[in-house]
Amino acid sequence: MPVILIDELRPQKGHLTGLYSEGELICSLDCELTAEKELKAGRAYSVDLLRELLSESQLRRAKSKALYLLEYRDYSARDMLLRLKKDFDDSSARAAVEYLVEIGAIDDSRYAENMIRHFINQKHYGRRRILQELAAKGIDRDTAEEALEAFDNDEQAAILGLLETKFSRDLGDDKGIRRTVATLQRYGYESGDIWDALRDYKNSLGEN
Repeated sequence: MPVILIDELRPQKGHLTGLYSEGELICSLDCELTAEKELKAGRAYSVDLLRELLSESQLRRAKSKALYLLEYRDYSARDMLLRLKKDFDDSSARAAVEYLVEIGAIDDSRYAENMIRHFINQKHYGRRRILQELAAKGIDRDTAEEALEAFDNDEQAAILGLLETKFSRDLGDDKGIRRTVATLQRYGYESGDIWDALRDYKNSLGEN
């Protein structure tokens, strides 16, 4: 079995320890893992063992990085995987995400509900746009639709509210109305609901 003589352990950035042989960096391992395994200079280690330790180090660091990222904002499983793959190999990134899902640190249903709340209250999006945005975040259709069921969102009432506030100044002529309709369609509202809300808005102003 091939072995490598490690003649130097050198501290590196990012809580890593570099293992060197004849002045060449063989691998970089998590400092805690290096201490736990009691790795020392002047000893020979098998290539298989060093590979196993490198994989374990990558997984530990991926988990630690993910938990650090979650301190600042929530992530979907897909988005976290993509983020971790920028710094770690695919296997470590996937294993870290699976672990976080298992312990509940990442929950796509919870993430979807939080995003829906933001899309409704802050962005004023309709159902169609919300589903598109969630799909772009890696949330599957069933999870997204189930999360939407928790929200009693009257889309026609939401459109009417936007007409009365955000778009009231744009409804004085046909050009402004067409522009408003196009914008609301991009927001994810259905054409029928938009025109029904426009009719209600005009009625509230006493217009025919």
